[in-house]
Amino acid sequence: MAIRIVILALAIPLAAFAALLAFPEIDASWGTSSFHFYIVSAAALLAAGTCIVLIASARSIRETRILFLALSFFSLALIFAVHGLATPGHLYDHPTAAIQRSPWLATVAAGTFATLSVMAIPQLTERARLRLPEITFGFFSLLIVAYFVVNLARPNILTGFPTQSESFQHLLTVVTVALLVFPAWRYFESHLFTRLPSQLAVMTGLLFVAEAQLSMDFGRFWAYSWWMYHGLFLAAFLTVLGGFTWELLRARNASSIAEAIAMSDALRQLNRGRPTPLVTLADQIENHDLDTFRHVDRVAACAYAIGRQLGFGPGRLRDLVLAAQMHDIGKIGLPPYILTKPGKLTNEEWDMIKLHPGKGFEIVSRVPALRNLAAVIRHHHERYDGGGYPDSLCGDGIPLEARIVAVADTYDALTSERPYRSAMSVPEAREELARVAGTQLDPNCVQALVHVLDNGGVARRPTPEPVPAETSA
Repeated sequence: MAIRIVILALAIPLAAFAALLAFPEIDASWGTSSFHFYIVSAAALLAAGTCIVLIASARSIRETRILFLALSFFSLALIFAVHGLATPGHLYDHPTAAIQRSPWLATVAAGTFATLSVMAIPQLTERARLRLPEITFGFFSLLIVAYFVVNLARPNILTGFPTQSESFQHLLTVVTVALLVFPAWRYFESHLFTRLPSQLAVMTGLLFVAEAQLSMDFGRFWAYSWWMYHGLFLAAFLTVLGGFTWELLRARNASSIAEAIAMSDALRQLNRGRPTPLVTLADQIENHDLDTFRHVDRVAACAYAIGRQLGFGPGRLRDLVLAAQMHDIGKIGLPPYILTKPGKLTNEEWDMIKLHPGKGFEIVSRVPALRNLAAVIRHHHERYDGGGYPDSLCGDGIPLEARIVAVADTYDALTSERPYRSAMSVPEAREELARVAGTQLDPNCVQALVHVLDNGGVARRPTPEPVPAETSA
């Protein structure tokens, strides 16, 4: 439904703009300098607000998606603000190069930074002893501020910049639209996997700016078709801020905004046959719920030990470990407050939790490198007696790998500290596993784990402190 609304919202201004170009008689001149000043100032303030919200929600500027996306909105805010402040009748009495050139430079700068936000730039984050991400952000911020100050102090300094040439305008439009559409598509790909509202909002905002670029280039000066780009700027920033607000209300945690934007593109890369992002993806699953940090790694190790005890070969063990690492992938997108709630969940919250195996199934079914794990991920919360979810399978009807992951998952949950209870000792956990064997869990898998425990095959280690991610998507 949300995607359909976005498509309609994007199609309406395009259709209106096409109608204005097709029927020039309805593309009437309209507006005043004062109205121009206020609408541009409002758009610039919204862009600045978007940048501030994004930075304030981030744990670290070292995540390059956050860094460059913030610069994208910052450049739109300050460079477009020059366009508004230079409106004749306010700071200056006559049109200047600053008012004519700034909108073009604002969109191309925003598109450039938005594209950088979805590119992998490891040299900025790996071994960054010189704090390169912070230096990068500071350097570009100073350049943008310098543009703002210099162009207000010397409003005709850009007189020679060729944006008055129609052919150059068209070339700049092609480049700018490409720079905006590419990152919009990448954020949309991420949204298809995670269904997080912030990603969809950023995608929509970038496409509104791309439409604004078309209006700027082909619209008739001071006519409705030209005013459309100002309105589209407003729509872009209101959409992004609206998406951030939606994310905040949904997750009840300001950091969820930056976390949604910083979501790894590992799934997209996997879909293109690149297996290396699996570790990144597993880390993203864990970082979504820091109270269970390294849970998936421990479950994978435990499942591996059970699989070996049951006689799995190397290939099957590899798939089992991978399924155990990915088993909670459907939790991406769940509000963090539910995952960390210390008290009893409400019926509505529990219903949301129960959706994650099905959502995980949908995600991995779209990724060739993970597709053969889909059934394991879907059924790891089935009960041996048929009382589980999502499909109420029972006994041998549940895939064996899913039954193994269920035992490993339960054992790690019992022996880990959680917001709602203390960790059990290993003897206490063994006693609990024996109690639910044959009802909740496969007794053969429980017996295999007990044998592993008796022989020292699975040892509990202290959970390491989570380290904020410093790599880009």
